Amino acid sequence: MPGRFAVAKVVMVTVLLWSTAFAGQDQPVNSTPLLGSRGVNVGVAKSEVPQGIKSLCGNSAAPTGLESYTHSTQRSAFGSTLGYTESPLRGWFLTVCTTVATQTLVLTQTLKPSSYWEQSGTAEAMPFQELIAETTSRQDQSSSSTLQFHGTYEELKLAQKQLIDEWYADYNRMTGDHSDPHEYNQFSLSTRTTYEAVTHALMTTNLTDKSGKPMGTALELVGAIEAINGKVARARGDLQFRMYVLLKPDALQKLKDSTEFFRDRDNTVYHHGFPLNYRQDGTPSIQFSMAKDGRHADIDVDYRSSGFPQGLFNGHLTAANSDVRAGNNTQVHLQRWQGLTDWWHNLFGLPGVVDDPNSDLLPGDVPPIPAKADGKLEDAVQDFLQSWLVQQKPELSASFLSPRSFACLAEYGPQAGNPINAGIAPYVAAKDLGAISRAIGKVASVQDAVQPSSLDERDIKPVKQAYAAEFSLYQLPDGVAADFECDPEKAFDEFDQARISGRAKKYGSYFASVFRLKAPKGKSDAITLVWAKDGKYWKVVSWEVEPEEAQPGAMPDTRRRKAVATAPRPEKAKLKADPEVVQASHDFLHTWLVDDNYDGAAGYVSPRSDACVAQYLAEGQKPPATPEEYAAAIRRSLTTVGKDVGKVEHLREALEPVRPEHEDLQVVAHAGEHAYTLVAVPDSLAGSFLCDKRSLKNPYAPDDAAALKVYGNYYATLFTFRTPGDHPAALTLLWGKDGGRWKIVAYEVVTP
Repeated sequence: MPGRFAVAKVVMVTVLLWSTAFAGQDQPVNSTPLLGSRGVNVGVAKSEVPQGIKSLCGNSAAPTGLESYTHSTQRSAFGSTLGYTESPLRGWFLTVCTTVATQTLVLTQTLKPSSYWEQSGTAEAMPFQELIAETTSRQDQSSSSTLQFHGTYEELKLAQKQLIDEWYADYNRMTGDHSDPHEYNQFSLSTRTTYEAVTHALMTTNLTDKSGKPMGTALELVGAIEAINGKVARARGDLQFRMYVLLKPDALQKLKDSTEFFRDRDNTVYHHGFPLNYRQDGTPSIQFSMAKDGRHADIDVDYRSSGFPQGLFNGHLTAANSDVRAGNNTQVHLQRWQGLTDWWHNLFGLPGVVDDPNSDLLPGDVPPIPAKADGKLEDAVQDFLQSWLVQQKPELSASFLSPRSFACLAEYGPQAGNPINAGIAPYVAAKDLGAISRAIGKVASVQDAVQPSSLDERDIKPVKQAYAAEFSLYQLPDGVAADFECDPEKAFDEFDQARISGRAKKYGSYFASVFRLKAPKGKSDAITLVWAKDGKYWKVVSWEVEPEEAQPGAMPDTRRRKAVATAPRPEKAKLKADPEVVQASHDFLHTWLVDDNYDGAAGYVSPRSDACVAQYLAEGQKPPATPEEYAAAIRRSLTTVGKDVGKVEHLREALEPVRPEHEDLQVVAHAGEHAYTLVAVPDSLAGSFLCDKRSLKNPYAPDDAAALKVYGNYYATLFTFRTPGDHPAALTLLWGKDGGRWKIVAYEVVTP
């Protein structure tokens, strides 16, 4: 995709607020992102509105909280994570204004730097429509109106097809069925994107041994596919967005011999049945999680690194870690493995939708108030669909989008990974909606374009309404609605407020409409729009394509250990541990999260954990230099997490126990099992919890020679924080003796 991500085509969007209080100021005022907060670039600009776009003034309401939604790396004292932050780019800008009450929203487009114009021999800015086209273009497409369907079996590379063919042949032999490999086209969107991203990374990774001799590609280590998981209902991140495979007999030895992979610490919390861990240096990286037999494995691509403490609360980071569609994961993928076509990048994942870069971003003015938003909800939903698909006036449908929904546009829309500001977002959404309606074609009624779909989420209630032939409608309790939020911080705030106020199971504020789009060749995955009142008007506050409850297309599963893997595991007898470590682990958590005594909690952390502090520093940040500075860093971390948790009376209100997935970890009986897990760690496995950074130069070296597993010197506390939506990362605390007392000697944020 030539030029897709060229710097010359990057157009960052910033939101500036003009008010009388800032009159006379020209320089931008930049905000500094706080830990766990979105950075909002707010400033002032003085400019004449270009004549050609004056028609925009007065036609769009300024949303509450003028924020620039951009997914880029957020830095903090404790690590890096994908978040919402300001753009570091600065440059020329073009202004568009909309007047609301006494304020004027000024949208600025960052253009090419002055050096570009000097080299090109002109100091004139590009025409507005050309600029918008460059901002929103996601693909170099022809102007042909012929529908192009992508993500199909026919478009797979030869090696990818061969694996699918052999998978189906194996399945048919095992079951006596006559399934066709072309059924791949019916797989859910996330299943196909996962398969293409993982296999693309494997087939473009060449292996070499220590002498430099080629050993083939990483894809050649795979003997057969056993299963492909895209998004899985209510599953942890280690069960989503990955391939389950049977490796060739020499695969493990080749990974050991290669200079591209190294052995990382054993999987102790996630990846049940696959304790061995081989990965590449850096991010993104391919991860092989393997069974001890060296033959069975799950393979995924890690695109993001969860920081401390963001990953503890942001479950979206763990779920999106291996989803190539999320945020800027596609761009990250292409930085290491070139040639992947992101055919899935359209608003609702409808195959065949082509975004024409030459089309007008402004199909019409987006009205500030939708036509039927102040009546019955079902009428608002029907008007949204009618305007979009029958009248083909997407700007009217875009008026139903609340600013709260723009985080969904930034995360999963065609512009995912690029900044989408609150002022221009409705017009970007209208353009994307228009592309979908054109792909579907002219229809006489809404029923010709959509069909209802179901939602099987717990605690939801179906709503009887007059348009049941077009869409389903459900009431959502406040706690469930938070699961659908695309802004993880907003989701956590809503979840926490619902918990504190007791509204987690209250109904009446949120509703969900669910439907599928009918394409000329098939139908889309289920689309869920979450609705709530914005003032007195119904608005879409979030959406999800292929939600957790949507049933993906049936597919083969040849895992010969499937029955064993899915059967309930027998409970092992729980050990009795040293009473002092049981008490110390409880007292630490209670002091930290219930008493909010952060200085007291810091006293349980040993200086032996100082290496862990360095693991979660922001890029370029200098590590502490003295014992006092390390201790201060620990206290700041504990304080930050404690304040994020808020006031709780019991540990179970804030924590959930995590079940260990390594067979050598022995669960210990204790009174706080409803909130956290305590396990005995053998000496041979303690290295998997320590904070020595593993890499090609410093691989993990387990003590495999230890025939007898010695217990009693180490214990570990395992838990996650209670959050809405996807499962967040787990926190493991390794306990050991320090000066005769049990203390935390290492900690780790464990991402699936």
